[in-house]
Amino acid sequence: MNYQAAGGGRKAAGAQALLMLVFALFASGLSAQDRTPDQAELLYQQVGDQLFCICGCREPLLSCSHNVCGAKDEERKFLRELVGDSKLDAAAIKQQMVERFGKGVMQVPEESNLYPILIGAGLLLLGAFGVAFRVLTRRGPAPEAAPQPAEDSEFEARIARELKELE
Repeated sequence: MNYQAAGGGRKAAGAQALLMLVFALFASGLSAQDRTPDQAELLYQQVGDQLFCICGCREPLLSCSHNVCGAKDEERKFLRELVGDSKLDAAAIKQQMVERFGKGVMQVPEESNLYPILIGAGLLLLGAFGVAFRVLTRRGPAPEAAPQPAEDSEFEARIARELKELE
């Protein structure tokens, strides 16, 4: 009886292994499907907006307006080829573009020193704004009002007396 139970367990394990193999083949078949033209165009636009033309104009790749620029055509053609490959995601496509055209194709390379500078400048501006806000909104003691003469007639009489003394 134990032998039959063990045999049944082997059959179940074999069935599970066969099922896993069929699932793996099916899943890899799904992932190997080509992108639809709409998906490829969307990915082309997304990745292309993040890349620069390497002709020296420093314009975005998809909007480089130089008439004699040969680099944009080559870059765009290669990007179209990469987008058609369903095995590549956006990060892999960018990596392929960097490998072929150099780091100048990226707007801000990942290992750029620009990020700490931008963060520092942002913190500095935030601090300056805080100090200015504190200074402008700080309220000191209210200024004392200038003493007003008790009566205008008394004041006028005093002025008249002083004018007579000066004569």
